[in-house]
Amino acid sequence: MSEKFENAAFSALRQYNMLDRVTCVTVALSGGADSMSLLHFLSRNKQKLNITVTAAHINHCIRGQEALRDEQFVKAECEKLGVELCIKRVDIPALAKEKHIGLEECGRQERYAFFEELRCRFPSSVTATAHTASDNAETVLLNITRGSGLDGLCGIPPVRSGIIRPLINCTRADIESYCRDNSISYITDSTNLCDNYSRNRIRLNVLPQLEMINPAAAAAVNRLSSLARADCEMIDKISVHELESCRLENGLSREKLLSLDTALSVRVIKKYISERFDIVPEKRQLDLLAGYLSDGHGAVELRKDIFASVKNGVLTVQKTSANTPINLSTFTEMPFSGGISFEYNGKHYEISDKKTDNSDNEHKINKKLLINRISCGIISCDTVLRCRKSGDHFTQLGRGCTKSVKKLFSELKLPAEERAARLLVANGSEVLWIEGVGVSQSAAVPGDGPFFEIKAGC
Repeated sequence: MSEKFENAAFSALRQYNMLDRVTCVTVALSGGADSMSLLHFLSRNKQKLNITVTAAHINHCIRGQEALRDEQFVKAECEKLGVELCIKRVDIPALAKEKHIGLEECGRQERYAFFEELRCRFPSSVTATAHTASDNAETVLLNITRGSGLDGLCGIPPVRSGIIRPLINCTRADIESYCRDNSISYITDSTNLCDNYSRNRIRLNVLPQLEMINPAAAAAVNRLSSLARADCEMIDKISVHELESCRLENGLSREKLLSLDTALSVRVIKKYISERFDIVPEKRQLDLLAGYLSDGHGAVELRKDIFASVKNGVLTVQKTSANTPINLSTFTEMPFSGGISFEYNGKHYEISDKKTDNSDNEHKINKKLLINRISCGIISCDTVLRCRKSGDHFTQLGRGCTKSVKKLFSELKLPAEERAARLLVANGSEVLWIEGVGVSQSAAVPGDGPFFEIKAGC
């Protein structure tokens, strides 16, 4: 079994040119069987591979004494092997709460930031993570359950941005046998044994069920991943060519984007956005942009400070700040988000970051400043800023009756041109807030709950 493990690892190194112009490999070391086998394999073969081997361990401060045990274990093992070890501690629970993201995602972000930091420290280096064929199968299945496209079927890339994965062709069974045959010590993370995390549910519950249908289910999923990766590489080559044909001095040509197949134009837009600001837009954002390309105008917030907009035949991607708001003079709709400012219809608008303190008395100081608050609990990925649409309905706060927005505007005796341009916040046809009217019954802030604050016409 040791021979099978080593053949698979050497094969991956060659197949994906993992060590091309590399002199130092830093192993991301958790102390588990996967990373310990990788460390031993690279250390044992460092002269053959002509590399220096170091290691990195990050303590997420999630599992208390067990996390300290892991830290001490990898430190002792690296000392035995004569491998330089870099250790970092990060309070992931506190940081995840501060960033309003999950523990898994926060931990992943911090790990890769640490790896990047180390790559800058060691010249001509890469970071080797111990992702396996089993991990890849779990990732593909997890992506499928989340509604992934072709990119998600590719699974874990063997090489990406200074990260290599030499064990990507090894199964978990291969690794356990290699550790047993070579008397390699390792520890088990207790969180891997419970199904509180999505990935663990796939590993512990879903894959065993699939293997009852096909004992080689994991291998079959990995074949799917390999085929999808080949297709993606081919499509990417085409999209690179089409990106250049669509490129203008200040953005991308709307006319040329519309001449492409929709799937290809989306790829071109994704590549352009990633090229400009190193971010990957969500499907929802790309769907909105596709609609704006058809309409000829509109804007999408890609990140707190980055907008993509279609105007005057050009798709542009801009970075903005509170002092330099984006101009949405041809407004259709954009996702609702805190911490942004923009210009619309000759007026300035600001939406605050999430607040929980209701003590703000600014409206008492400046009565001309229209301030309204929307409960964070009702905001979803489908919430947008837009103008009135047919079928919109609104339940006024304190009145308990629901009426069409058309009827409400008629009762308010608004001029026709103002009705068409009045800004509102909506979930589908349910309107949560109307400029000049205020928040709806369902969007009102409950007690001292968190809220977003809209300043309109300021």
